[in-house]
Amino acid sequence: MRFVSVAALLVASATFAWTQPPPKAIDKTPKPRFGIAYKEKAYPQDTPKKALASAIEAIDRGETSYLLAHLLDPGFVDFSLGERAKQFEAPVELELTRLRDFQLANRDRFEPEDRVPTDKEQFKALILERSRERAFRQLIRDVEAKLLNDPLSLKDLRKILRAGQFADEAGGARGTHPDVKDRAVYLKKIGDRWFLENRQEEIPKKEPGM
Repeated sequence: MRFVSVAALLVASATFAWTQPPPKAIDKTPKPRFGIAYKEKAYPQDTPKKALASAIEAIDRGETSYLLAHLLDPGFVDFSLGERAKQFEAPVELELTRLRDFQLANRDRFEPEDRVPTDKEQFKALILERSRERAFRQLIRDVEAKLLNDPLSLKDLRKILRAGQFADEAGGARGTHPDVKDRAVYLKKIGDRWFLENRQEEIPKKEPGM
């Protein structure tokens, strides 16, 4: 009887395991950055050349925000935002303080979820969040102004994309074109995606006869 009971238990356990639904596939889609969703099909980044093409496409479409959120080196973007956000913290804190005081004096006019938090840590976190939002908008304007004032740089990027050469480097890649003198496009790979780096290194000119 003991053998039968154990065997029955094993069979029941095996049946239970067999009828379990398969585990769900892990969603590896990158999360939105700065509220901007990732668009893999519209802006592929699985090779250096595709990443460059996506960056140019985003510029042509006027989607500078997507360029910053998903196509440029995220480390550079985050550092730039951190530096810019500092200049907004004081005015944002003043605005939020005034709004918080007004809401406290008129509680019946605002839903609890719409009020500026009175908790110190939450209030500080909101200041940082709003400051980064303003910094991101400022960074968009800065990039757009750069593109407007330096149209040659975009022209050079197009040349490299159309007929340039992409060579592997340690941890990244470099795109060059013989007609684009002294300049190159640098990209780095993070996970399965390629990003444009903010590098302005000059390529040494070759001496005559070399």
